[in-house]
Amino acid sequence: MKILQQDKGSIFGNTLFGTKDMDVRDRIAQKNHLYRKEALHVRSTANKGEQRLDKTVEDHRGRISYLMEENEKLLDSYQAYNRKMDQAKAEYDIKDDSQEQDDLEFLKKVHDVPLSALSEEERDRYEQLKDHMTDYQKFSMDCYKVAAGHKKQLESNQREMIAEAAAVRLISLTRLKQHAMVDAETAKENILNSASKEVQGMLVSQAQETLDQKTEQIKEEADQKEEKQEEREERIEDVKDRQTEAQAIAKEIHTKVEELSEQVTDSGQVMQDVKQVVQKVIQEQKLLEEELKGVMINLNV
Repeated sequence: MKILQQDKGSIFGNTLFGTKDMDVRDRIAQKNHLYRKEALHVRSTANKGEQRLDKTVEDHRGRISYLMEENEKLLDSYQAYNRKMDQAKAEYDIKDDSQEQDDLEFLKKVHDVPLSALSEEERDRYEQLKDHMTDYQKFSMDCYKVAAGHKKQLESNQREMIAEAAAVRLISLTRLKQHAMVDAETAKENILNSASKEVQGMLVSQAQETLDQKTEQIKEEADQKEEKQEEREERIEDVKDRQTEAQAIAKEIHTKVEELSEQVTDSGQVMQDVKQVVQKVIQEQKLLEEELKGVMINLNV
């Protein structure tokens, strides 16, 4: 338990977030940078696409505005020339059913269509009239040609405005279908979420790896201490066994000495041999006691 408490600081201190794991922090920072760069690229690409569409829509609407202003001027001029023709008709006192007015209407018709569309009779009539127009007819035809040009331009501008408006509507519909900005924002969030999960996984993996290493180290140290403890206990048991054996031998010798003393009281040589044996056993007993003391001292340490 003490070992775990001592190593707790190394697991959650310098080992995991200190100098030993700077490479992990660098990899995490690199991952975050790459994911953010990718997210910004996705968003930037979408922004550029939206900006191009905005510019296109702005150009279409600008063209429509220009054509509307031009048409207002053309319409004013067209109406002005029509009024001039009406005034000339009144000043020259031309009746609607007069031949002069009928010829003017025919000249207007010829102006509006190609000569190839006329019949042979109409071409002959036109050849007779074009060089013999009255002052009223000349003035009216001059006004009519300008007014007809304005009318033609008005119609062309109107068709172009319809096309420009259709292009704007098409872009708007495309945007509604694609939701480019929404998709880009979602993609950015998904990328950042993936980055966060991967970073968390890296941290957990690194912490687990460090913890496993520390656990293995602690286990090895405990096994070593257990082996030493077992070795000490075996030595103690061996000393105890030897001491018991020596005590038994000493007791047996003592018994035999008593028996010999009773049987051979006058034999000095026998007594001398017995004394030597007894001294040897006593000496061995002392050595065993000293060895046992040394083992106990080592165990306490």
